[in-house]
Amino acid sequence: MDQYPDWLGRDLVAGTLPWQQGLPSSLATFLDRFTLHDSRWIGLFFEQERNATLMLRWTPPTGAAEWHVLAIRFDGLERAEVKLRSSDIATAVSGPTSRAADWHRTQVEDQRGGGASLLHAPNVRLLCLTRDRALLTLPVPAETV
Repeated sequence: MDQYPDWLGRDLVAGTLPWQQGLPSSLATFLDRFTLHDSRWIGLFFEQERNATLMLRWTPPTGAAEWHVLAIRFDGLERAEVKLRSSDIATAVSGPTSRAADWHRTQVEDQRGGGASLLHAPNVRLLCLTRDRALLTLPVPAETV
């Protein structure tokens, strides 16, 4: 069973995650540089006005032995279908839908053949925190789509 830091749930519910320090980008840009393979799905937490936060336990490919919390804030989540069979992530891809470039589809597959499909606005905010709640800089270009 995973043990997550006490501040994680408290800050998520209270709305006190340091989003002002988060990186405005897109998931497609993030996934061009990093993989979510071997990450663990913590949860997708819905908020008012089509906002949501996806929380992952993520180990960056820098050789670090310790995992971090990767929070992805969607300011326009149109639809989410989550049918995971495991919290262990195998693959993730994201990019514009074939219908309109102003919507992106992110597809996450777990290691047991389940998955999640998220239809969202291209812009997201990325936040990477250590278990001690220290902010880590992600070497991903800031962008607004």
